[in-house]
Amino acid sequence: MKKFFYLMAIAIVGLAFVACGKNASPENATEACLKSYVQGDYKGMIDQYYFKNEVNEETKEQYAELIKTKVAPELEKKGGLKSYTVGETTLAEDGQSAVVKYTLHYGDGSCNEDQMDVVLVDGKWMPSAGK
Repeated sequence: MKKFFYLMAIAIVGLAFVACGKNASPENATEACLKSYVQGDYKGMIDQYYFKNEVNEETKEQYAELIKTKVAPELEKKGGLKSYTVGETTLAEDGQSAVVKYTLHYGDGSCNEDQMDVVLVDGKWMPSAGK
């Protein structure tokens, strides 16, 4: 019985680390955002962003709809967004923000390199909406 409780304790601690570590780095935050983007979960992507000024759910829905109607058709012209690669990270001197380079891979074989600004908010890294 002691062994069972010991194993359960290890499992619970492990799950806590996984849950807390989701956006424990700028790269993880970038990857989570890009994963939503590749999956076409635009609302989920927008929900991950940090906005300097509070943004209500209706506005977030409008942002997601804008991406769906304006960006998604352009992605389809390139054969869809198939995957991404997270690259180099440049951390700011104060450790409160970073720039993460990434590459988007399209279905037609083309790629696009870009970068994402991320900020540390209450111990969690988040893509910055810059607004």
